[in-house]
Amino acid sequence: MTAADNPGVNTRNTILFTAMRLYAEKGLQGVSLRSISSQSGTRNSAAAHYHFGNRLGVIEGVITLILDYLRPAFEKGISQVEQQPAPSLRDIVQAVFSPYLALSVHPEWGRWALRFMAHLHTDNSPEIAAILNRHFRLDMERIEALLHRVRPDIPRDLLRIRLAFCLVNVVHGSAEVDLLVDTPFGNIRPDDMTLYNAFLDFLEGGLGKPCPPAV
Repeated sequence: MTAADNPGVNTRNTILFTAMRLYAEKGLQGVSLRSISSQSGTRNSAAAHYHFGNRLGVIEGVITLILDYLRPAFEKGISQVEQQPAPSLRDIVQAVFSPYLALSVHPEWGRWALRFMAHLHTDNSPEIAAILNRHFRLDMERIEALLHRVRPDIPRDLLRIRLAFCLVNVVHGSAEVDLLVDTPFGNIRPDDMTLYNAFLDFLEGGLGKPCPPAV
């Protein structure tokens, strides 16, 4: 059975994309299930509740939707790096962060996805943190193991902190990249490829900075 054969699947996806847009625009606290149902065009004013149970169910559904889209590119990139006999730090950075950076360009809902993920950080709660940890822990452990393999000179606890900072910066920076058109320096927004490489430079530098010698 395809999605076209199953109206429930289409309704669920419509609700999730509507929720993603509304959360991106208004934050996680400013959107009710009723408004999601209403703006998704469903006839049932309680459709979001019916399909996802509660607000956390909708939020987790949106997270799953985004990660399902990102998974093939992430898996391909990270697997290729894992199979290399001597990968570089740049190889890891490109494999891990490129799928997220690409959301600022494609697909058309990519910016919503980035702004939604930015709100997951700023509007966080213990319940949302638990959802994020459940979805991201295995990937983070996999990335951290690769980073340690390439940079064994950096303590693992410091690598984890740097990785967490990088993830937050990627999401927030990609979500608001158009702010670069109006800065104290004027319009400094370059073309997409230049911006992409500049972001990778920034991430590589932050992750790989040598530790100062012990005193």
